[in-house]
Amino acid sequence: MREPVVLDDVKASELPKAWRRRVKAKADERLTVTIARRAGKARGKPNATFGMWADRADVSDPAAYVRALRRPRSASR
Repeated sequence: MREPVVLDDVKASELPKAWRRRVKAKADERLTVTIARRAGKARGKPNATFGMWADRADVSDPAAYVRALRRPRSASR
């Protein structure tokens, strides 16, 4: 991930109007603007494997299914 871009001591009147409205800044205010990518947003097509087991009857409660998988097995030797 790239480093964010920081613009320090920017006059609010020099920002795009949409940005100024979003931060509710007056035209003569001085601001620090940080521009960074948001993490976690999926871009493009979703993964083709997403939901591939949606029709499985034994996974109707995913949390319970995973807990059962993670449960320690007894030593049967």
